[in-house]
Amino acid sequence: MRVGLSIGGGVSAMERLEPRDLAADGFASVFMACYEDEMRWHAQTAADFARSCQSAGLEVFVVPIGYGRVFDPDPSTESLYVREHSRNWQVDSRGRRVPKACPNNPAFLEWFSSNMRTLAWLVECSGFLWDEPALYFARGAWACRCEWCQRHFFAERQHQLPLELDSDVARFRRDTLLMFLLAAAAAIQAVDRRLLSVVMPLSTASSREAGLAADTLGPVAESSATDALSVYVPWQTQGRDMEVALTTAAEDARAATRKNHKPVVLWIGGSPHPRDKLLEALTVARRADVQHLVIAGHQTLTASAAYERFRPALARAIAQASRPR
Repeated sequence: MRVGLSIGGGVSAMERLEPRDLAADGFASVFMACYEDEMRWHAQTAADFARSCQSAGLEVFVVPIGYGRVFDPDPSTESLYVREHSRNWQVDSRGRRVPKACPNNPAFLEWFSSNMRTLAWLVECSGFLWDEPALYFARGAWACRCEWCQRHFFAERQHQLPLELDSDVARFRRDTLLMFLLAAAAAIQAVDRRLLSVVMPLSTASSREAGLAADTLGPVAESSATDALSVYVPWQTQGRDMEVALTTAAEDARAATRKNHKPVVLWIGGSPHPRDKLLEALTVARRADVQHLVIAGHQTLTASAAYERFRPALARAIAQASRPR
């Protein structure tokens, strides 16, 4: 099993980390968050960090965050594009514009694809992770009902886009995100066809809560935009048993990718605190035949005050989990 580390916090985190130390601890990959607003001015810092990681033997994946706020697991993430292009915002079911760019808007698609090509050209990496792309949904209001979405819906179904979020609308919203992922994958692979497109969709429960079709995992896994499927296991926040949650997630992901034989990347939250059971989780993941496990993230793990004391035990656990069967 390969073990990776997700690195959030932007370029300031990259400047503090030493890739050789991560490699010495047994990490095999890094997933580095590249924020829209930072990449305007600090893309070279990200490129230098990626090269340092590769020199240390770490595989590098780029995680675009904030671009149009379509990829924004953290709602506080800023987007200069959103601030400056309110005409391209999503329109919700009450007719209000909401501060997220619409994936069906041609102007936004052109801007986004151009930015991804630039990022792929600047930062040497193995691929990109598309982290939980989503459309607006809050307090019963959903998006998007902009002119472009209404046109797409009518062209596909030959009737007007309803105001109610029924199953047909939920599937349309899911399919909109799948088409957006195709555009994202095409953009980076126009620079280098070898670049992998790794997709982390919302969980099934989160998809229902976000007003998307519940059967999201299978269609994402089957999409030609997806070279590898990534699944996050938030067992702590859901109050679930770690072993059951991790094993079930691994089984569900393998079932979704079995037809196309695509690799699976499993994510877990991790810290030195005993409540996160990180050392035990590595053992469980290996037992569940997980091939690539990513620990999220740098802020709660390697940047924590307790990490130096925890580090030897973690390195031993990673070495044990990474040992060939």
